[in-house]
Amino acid sequence: MNTRLRAVVLRAGAATALAVGLVAVAGPAYAADGPDVAVTPISLHLAKGVKEAKAKPFQVELRNFGNAAAKDVSVKLDLSGLKGKVGYVTPDGCTKSGPAAYACPIGEIAADQDVVIGIPLFNANGKKGDGGHFSIAAIVPGDTNEENNSADVDVTVEAKTYDLTVWAQDVYAEVVADGDEVGEETRTPVPPGGTAPLDSAIFNHGSKRVVGVAYSVKLPEGVSFASVPANCIEWEDVNGIICEDDEVVLKPGEVILPEISVKVADDAKAGVITDGIIDARALEPGATDPEQAGDEARAATAEQRKELTDADEADNQARFDVFVGAAPTEPGTPGEPGEGGGGGLPVTGAAAGIIGGVGALIVVAGAVLFFVARRRRIVTVTPDA
Repeated sequence: MNTRLRAVVLRAGAATALAVGLVAVAGPAYAADGPDVAVTPISLHLAKGVKEAKAKPFQVELRNFGNAAAKDVSVKLDLSGLKGKVGYVTPDGCTKSGPAAYACPIGEIAADQDVVIGIPLFNANGKKGDGGHFSIAAIVPGDTNEENNSADVDVTVEAKTYDLTVWAQDVYAEVVADGDEVGEETRTPVPPGGTAPLDSAIFNHGSKRVVGVAYSVKLPEGVSFASVPANCIEWEDVNGIICEDDEVVLKPGEVILPEISVKVADDAKAGVITDGIIDARALEPGATDPEQAGDEARAATAEQRKELTDADEADNQARFDVFVGAAPTEPGTPGEPGEGGGGGLPVTGAAAGIIGGVGALIVVAGAVLFFVARRRRIVTVTPDA
């Protein structure tokens, strides 16, 4: 939800950055005969000054490029390679297997779907630079290509700054646009001609506030916008919108919930319409430190008035799919979803303690921790005591 409702023209710089971000998604070159889960790091940077209570979920994607479901998937995490300046919060739902190693159950990953794991990291000693690395390996029974099942993820601690991260839930009927999935473990595909909310969230996982946020949404073919915030404009030549709020102040640990709903085409076939995208950027990070005020700001030197930049732009984008059911039957009740439609899909992973809240701006209580997402579908779990 947006704190300010007015139509405005997006600044050219922000629009360009958003447009560049939205062309970065590419599909697999082939589909293996069986499951093929590839491990790909998304997050690479952490802002100096991120505290343990608001640890950043370092995102790693597990995508199934195969043509069959990957079942009983789990991951092994080895965090022993992190240096002293980077600490981590023990992910709940995982079993400790060594001094800094964990085994985490994931469950099933359908063909051409993904799961995103977030490892909660923070800046332990307030210093920037090389933060070491952690290793992650996917254990996938029957995987057809084990060469892409693991990755070493380098962590770099940047200067104290903001760090936008984006989340979007797959689109289903009867979903509440509240930035979480509580009570939505079983989902119903959207019937042809039906509308549903696009549940999405823009977090600040950095250590500085940001003033002014722009975001864009690109819908896949066969889906249109049913309603959008008043501060959005149509993106010409693209099935999308660009929105801005130049007055919103997003502090560390806070989140914005865009209020958007979409409509499935009347002639859409049952199944999954893939690769919707939402991307966010700061409008004007500012010529001075946003946390300076009064005499302190006026006394700042030219060197101190450096423009802040996003600590990690790689996780400023999220993809989502639209699950479509069969057309309503004669009595007016929805028919069974077609193959790939998903039906009522259970939430994978350990479902507990997800962040909730309704409102224009929500302060995230505690850390945003270990989560699992199918097409950026998140289950957030609290840390061990």
